Amino acid sequence: MAMKLRVQKVDSPELVAYERVLKHYGASCYLQTIEEHEDYWKVFVGAYFQSKVVDEKTEKEQILTFNLPNVGEVLVKKSTMRVLFATPLSSLNKNILRKKAEIRQAVERDLIKLFGKPELNFQFCKIKYGLVGLQPIYRTLTRLLLEDYPSYEQLAESGQHYLEQVDLLVRTGYAEYTKSYPVRLVSTNKTNELYSQLKSIERTIDVVFGLILSEFYYELQKGMRIAQFVPYVRVSTAYYGDAIQFGKLISISETRLRDNVKEYYRGVPLPPRVRYAYPTMIRELVDAQILRYDGNYITGREDVLEELLYIRTELPMGEEPFSL
Repeated sequence: MAMKLRVQKVDSPELVAYERVLKHYGASCYLQTIEEHEDYWKVFVGAYFQSKVVDEKTEKEQILTFNLPNVGEVLVKKSTMRVLFATPLSSLNKNILRKKAEIRQAVERDLIKLFGKPELNFQFCKIKYGLVGLQPIYRTLTRLLLEDYPSYEQLAESGQHYLEQVDLLVRTGYAEYTKSYPVRLVSTNKTNELYSQLKSIERTIDVVFGLILSEFYYELQKGMRIAQFVPYVRVSTAYYGDAIQFGKLISISETRLRDNVKEYYRGVPLPPRVRYAYPTMIRELVDAQILRYDGNYITGREDVLEELLYIRTELPMGEEPFSL
């Protein structure tokens, strides 16, 4: 007797995609939304990664789980219920690094903005090596405050790179060129009022430098290829990035901070010709009042962290942090 069996297909695009995710990506990845197209389903993939922050002085640590959405996708063909395409593992890892970089960039960007706040009293003149590449600004501003007004020809003799940095003083309103011949660079009322208020050439330079760095840091780094200040920003970002995750200031060793910088900026090339020693750089950051010493440990400033702590609410944490 002939018999006919009816078998119900139990596969779903989610199950097919989930099997591929487990086999090729691992359990740290998960499925998100699904889109239906004419011939296939598109299933989006997210990923979790853990971040451990340690306060070495108190021996406390926090482990946070970040939720990184849309790091990959799986296409499931409707007619065969088979995987038509899946994001390669190498591409998925690059997407995860890109998402992690977005977190780091948020901290870096907002920390740089704080450089432009005079009330925080950063002392950039103490960062001697970091100012090497910014000597045109430093020297020109010093001359203006001493009422020594250089002519355009004198500035041009120092080269195009010199004029590019001097132009930042003009763009921020701290200097201007005269209209009469010979054309000279002179200080503006904005500069004179600031100097009159602070009554210190070094302090005036600190404020102007902070405003220029906060507004033109990325232009200096990428457009003008001024690299000397970059490591200082990275160390500061790595410290405050961990403190933001922890929720308060932490105290860590120089070795730990160096490891944090490597982890925070993994995959980001070091600018050319940059050589620095961490003990010297950290000492200069402390002198500049961006970081502080806590005995044998390194810590930060409470008022700086308070300005940055709101970022914590914007971090893509998929689970509540817990402490050990």
